[in-house]
Amino acid sequence: PSPSGSTPISVFGTKYKKVSKRTFPVSTITPEEFRIERRKPTDPLANMRPLPAVPPPFEPGLRYTKERMRAQDIDPHGFLLPEELCLAHWILRENECALAWDESEKGRFSDEWFDPIRIPTVEHVPWVFKNIPIAPGIRDEVIKIIKAKIASGTYEHSNSSYRSAWFCVPKKDGKSLRLVHDLQPLNRVTIR
Repeated sequence: PSPSGSTPISVFGTKYKKVSKRTFPVSTITPEEFRIERRKPTDPLANMRPLPAVPPPFEPGLRYTKERMRAQDIDPHGFLLPEELCLAHWILRENECALAWDESEKGRFSDEWFDPIRIPTVEHVPWVFKNIPIAPGIRDEVIKIIKAKIASGTYEHSNSSYRSAWFCVPKKDGKSLRLVHDLQPLNRVTIR
């Protein structure tokens, strides 16, 4: 508790919820159909190109562009030889599809390796919660973030019976926003 004995305060000066308000998953046996099955597909290293003895000059790719290459501080202390630095950029260029610089370049796990995750729950009534209204000053930025998440596949269209509350908080830079989803109702019905 804070010195006055009232609402607790974090080291950052913002309030957080009391321990009595926390939610916990349900302790019970996970149904068999929710067990995660991991599969090992064909050897992912089988088609990997061998490292060149002398790396070729840098050629920009679709994601690993000249600007992004310049922005990488791979060797800040000058430890690598010029050929080793060139090889590091070649490896990044060869594997550029594994890198993401913005929301649109993010991907997800391959279905070849993992089935989509299904969350086991106990029986419950679907919930529908209203959001905290979005301040008019940040509305356009919030819409832009949501559209970017839809474009990247992070968010999908849904006709679900559920609606959880969400809100925005500023990131550490003080300018950009982060969407926070309040999934406490899901936590209450999820099997641990």
